[in-house]
Amino acid sequence: MSTSVCIWLNGEPTAIGKRAENLWNSAKYRVATDGAINAILKRKESVEWPHVICGDFDSMEAGIDTRNAKLLHLPDQDHTDLTKTIQWCLEQLSENQWKFEGILVLGGLNGRFDHTMSTLSTLIHFLKAMTPIIVVDAYNMVLALPQGTSEIHVELEKTSKMCGVIPITQKETIVTSKGLKYEMANLPLAFGKLISTSNEVTINQISLQSTAPLIFTIELIHNQC
Repeated sequence: MSTSVCIWLNGEPTAIGKRAENLWNSAKYRVATDGAINAILKRKESVEWPHVICGDFDSMEAGIDTRNAKLLHLPDQDHTDLTKTIQWCLEQLSENQWKFEGILVLGGLNGRFDHTMSTLSTLIHFLKAMTPIIVVDAYNMVLALPQGTSEIHVELEKTSKMCGVIPITQKETIVTSKGLKYEMANLPLAFGKLISTSNEVTINQISLQSTAPLIFTIELIHNQC
């Protein structure tokens, strides 16, 4: 992930394990939301300092030495810190200030359920940006897939192989898969009817074709580096 942006979100400390710390340390650009700084300080012996700290700064403890990090004030209360931070990173890419291939988000999947749903909504929102965005915590890897056909490479040895294919938009979602234990062939998915949970990835390269955006999630082996 040396060509990526890594964003560290405020959240439950247990969501960020050794694997996530290693991803953070190896990222080309490290961006922390203001609330995450408190957690980073507690791990200062094992994690690198961020290049950028952003947010409305209502969550960061007063008097913290921000060292040489760029402080980015993002006060817009109509959008979450994650949405504002991703938008700013993409602007750096479009303006040729930064060069990166994808964005990795640490956290955002645990704690309050409405926060988790907000993270999923943000993933869907930025599908139009055509920049890969992946969310990782101690147990899960989650990404949004656009309408059409998506090819996903999975490092099976780092996962339990258990996965889910979730219809997330209020649109007809018909899915065809290749590489899952329980394959789908033009199968309609919908909340209140059928969604694909507790499925299993069987090969390293899987294919999902859908008439609407999807959330794909796979379980990671806990605490593996």
